[in-house]
Amino acid sequence: MFESDAVQALSEAVDALCVQPLALADGTQTRALLRALQAGIDRLEGLKAAALDQLDETGGGAEEGASSALGWARRELRMGDAEIKRRRTAGRSMRLIPELGEAVRGGEVRLDHAYEFSAGLATLGIEKMREASAQILLPLARVAGAADVRMAIRRIDELARPERLDEAYKRGMERRDLSVTRCGDGFHVAGFFDLVNGAKLATWLGAASAPRGADDVRTPAQRRLDAFGELIDATLAHGMPSDRGVRPQLHLMADATWLAGQGGEPPRLVGFGSIGPQLFAQLACGADVTPILVDGVTGGPTPQADVLNVGRTQRLATTRQRTAVIARQEGICAAPGCRHRIAEIHHATWWSRGGRTDLDELVGLCGRCHHAVHSGRLHVEPDGRRGFVFRRGAGAAGRAIEDHDRVQHTRISAYLHPFEHPLARTAPLTRQDGTRRRHLLDPRT
Repeated sequence: MFESDAVQALSEAVDALCVQPLALADGTQTRALLRALQAGIDRLEGLKAAALDQLDETGGGAEEGASSALGWARRELRMGDAEIKRRRTAGRSMRLIPELGEAVRGGEVRLDHAYEFSAGLATLGIEKMREASAQILLPLARVAGAADVRMAIRRIDELARPERLDEAYKRGMERRDLSVTRCGDGFHVAGFFDLVNGAKLATWLGAASAPRGADDVRTPAQRRLDAFGELIDATLAHGMPSDRGVRPQLHLMADATWLAGQGGEPPRLVGFGSIGPQLFAQLACGADVTPILVDGVTGGPTPQADVLNVGRTQRLATTRQRTAVIARQEGICAAPGCRHRIAEIHHATWWSRGGRTDLDELVGLCGRCHHAVHSGRLHVEPDGRRGFVFRRGAGAAGRAIEDHDRVQHTRISAYLHPFEHPLARTAPLTRQDGTRRRHLLDPRT
């Protein structure tokens, strides 16, 4: 039985709080109030979503002359249609997945998480979402943000339905266009790139548009345009640009398990994300293949990587070392919180200070973070496990910066691992001999 007295008690408690002289609260009281308000609001938002779903299911708005729950909430709660629908859908998700409803109303997860569960229900269906919620999504939601739940749902969908990745590629190919139009004092460029050409352009621009020292006052957009102009000049002169003697490359990474037809995650195009088996087969036909072993047979570090080390005999990273660094970091700058692409390879122990050109000393950074290291605002050092620790300021005395993005990425991978093989499809068959491709190895960290 629903107790109406509880609603009255809630109203009285809110009244009592709102008449408190907030200006007289000290810091401890203010912080405690904010924490309590946030916790209460999170739980009440979940209850509100569930109530909107209940009103819609029972047609309760008709008793007050409303044609629908949407119309009643618009009139009585002064909410917009989009907000009503979104919350009502979240309430439905909480009803279809009771454990989610309990977690939201208990304050363990927020309504933002429930929105992601709603999206997952629309793409994966009820049964698969219930299974994933129990094994992966709810445990993850209790310790991570809504964006991480969204990422996990997307990866589950990629494992379960890799054909959707190829469908997305085909849709992008149909939309591709590029126009250059005279506009006032210059030209206006507009268009839509398919994922392959877009990834190529983004990869090249990331390497070519890095700031040129502290005196470079151009905006990122201006640097990209200038880099594009330099590319045109170089092309017209029958040459191609390079980054420290190494041409920018597009990297396609595939898991050996997937290639062997034993499940695993779908291939990833650096600069875009997961792709389907048809596009993988197309790109792999003309690709240079670089097998990379990232886990030793015991699950520990890979001493095999030592064969790439060149010590003090060479200052710049070799081509194979650059490839290994890009693979290890999935093409992304290693600095915590940075999501820019790798532009330069940095010696953690500076070359000028006796550093060695060895793989566990080489870290990939974007141009801005590389400048921050050399200007003393950021310090990086090897952690002894082929990883790196970043600290604020120069030297090793500063406090280590926690890399929340990579912690969550590792956590999501750990949650998804036992779920991969029952869902994942196998690699495509080659047309030549009907055997599965096995020649690319997984370069993930």
